[in-house]
Amino acid sequence: MTHYRAYGISNIFFLFTCVTCVCGDLQDFFELQQRRAHAPLNFGKTEEKIQQVQDDHGWNEESVRGLVGSQPALPRKWNISYTFDPNIKWEKNWTSSSELGQLSAVDIDPSGNVAIFCRRSRIWGQDTFTMDNKFDPRKGPIPENVIILLNKEGKKILEWGSNTFYLPHGLTIDWEGNYWLTDVAMHMVMKFSVSSIKSNIPTLKKAEGSSARETEIDLNNLFRDSIVKPVLALGDPFQPGNDDQRFCKPTAVAVMRNGDFFVSDGYCNSRIVKFNSKGERISQFGKFFSPGLHQQPSPYVLSVPHALALAEELGLLYVADRENGRILAFHALNGTYHREYRHPAIGDKIYSVAYAQGRIYAINGPVFSQSFHVRGFSIDIHSGEIISQFGPDEDMKTPHDLAVSKDSSQIYVVELDDHVVYKFLQAEVSPTSGASTEGILLKHGSELLTSPGFGQEPKKMGTATLALVSVITSIIVIGLCIAVAALFARCQKRGCLLSVRRKSYWESDRKENFKLSRVLEPRQGKKGFRLFDKRPNTKDFSKLNTEPETSEDERGEDSLII
Repeated sequence: MTHYRAYGISNIFFLFTCVTCVCGDLQDFFELQQRRAHAPLNFGKTEEKIQQVQDDHGWNEESVRGLVGSQPALPRKWNISYTFDPNIKWEKNWTSSSELGQLSAVDIDPSGNVAIFCRRSRIWGQDTFTMDNKFDPRKGPIPENVIILLNKEGKKILEWGSNTFYLPHGLTIDWEGNYWLTDVAMHMVMKFSVSSIKSNIPTLKKAEGSSARETEIDLNNLFRDSIVKPVLALGDPFQPGNDDQRFCKPTAVAVMRNGDFFVSDGYCNSRIVKFNSKGERISQFGKFFSPGLHQQPSPYVLSVPHALALAEELGLLYVADRENGRILAFHALNGTYHREYRHPAIGDKIYSVAYAQGRIYAINGPVFSQSFHVRGFSIDIHSGEIISQFGPDEDMKTPHDLAVSKDSSQIYVVELDDHVVYKFLQAEVSPTSGASTEGILLKHGSELLTSPGFGQEPKKMGTATLALVSVITSIIVIGLCIAVAALFARCQKRGCLLSVRRKSYWESDRKENFKLSRVLEPRQGKKGFRLFDKRPNTKDFSKLNTEPETSEDERGEDSLII
């Protein structure tokens, strides 16, 4: 009987373990140990309206959507059309840029002028970097001016940036007119103030007519020969890394009005890092995409975050996840995931993203194994549908960056290898209904999500790990049950359990209701266990046996029991 009870208990424990694993309680327990702490920080007035929710159940889209109440990432039925929007017209022959070399980035300053970041004689080729992502600084900086400022008519206003940059990539002009530039060879992010540029305009104008010259390299004073010097420079020159001080081929910058800014550390590290106005790091999120690890990458798994765009009225940061072919929206306050934009008409690569008046603007790129139309797209932020498509008379070749004016009337796209700048004029666009903070802001608390890992994706228990934990737990439970069953069987064999049972039974009976009549009554038990057997009735004194009872020595077993 004891064996059956032990095996029954073992089966119950095993079933309980299986049910727990199926329901996910075991996984929740392990993830509970990795929850990130909350700590409030001070931010701008716009960000104070944003409320925080903590994601404790992994970063997959379905679970995050259920927690934060975000909209569905994509509609199930697509409205696919490859017709250009007639309201977006290409302005042919806007400007000539054939002498600028590879065109890396474009942006619009507060006055409506257009700035282009180019590489002139420098080309990013297969031998530009070593296997450990290092650039040879002995090649020297680009001697020509790499920043070209044009007015709305396409006429050059100013050019600068000679003897400063080694391999230009990202260009952002903030609301004050400051230039934020990234250099993938130097692995650096630099800020140039608008006041410094304006104060050096006469010198820059004078230097335009002089021929380019190569200068002696001084790594201890990189900007010695720069007319305009950066007011903020982040990164260890020519030293790639993944820590608080170093980047590895940073791609772009997005700047908020309170001075905080984001850097997409894209080609090597696949992360987004947030800094305050002094260049002190606040947080980071994102991790590298490992092929085969995820069939559908989670929102925090990035593969070359190539461009950034801010929608401050919505409190959102948009990231062009280039190699995953999607645009991701994160809350600018704390980096929590909002939603994903993906469309079959765009394809598998997105090179740049911009935001204006409730619409996301994006450009895709060629995919060698598949055929997609390479052009520009505008996407509705609510439905995820493509509102319009634009481009020249035919598909673009290698678009690398785009910029959109605040009123959406002007769109600029630069081609990397074809050395072409496209300008598109768009008819008046009314803001999308609901393009306000009312429908976007979270409603799950006001605390900022921070952690020692700076907002990195917490480790989520995979299916294989969960199965392994389930098997190990089941084996441990079954082993314990078998050990208990063996212990019961051994005790029963020795008789210790029976003796204890009899003694406890006798003691409890004696304490519960001790009467002389009950003691003198015959008491039947199992074989070999009879107390006061054949005793006369206490009321019948005629049958009372006055002979002495058997001594305790002769009744050893009953003596031991008593």
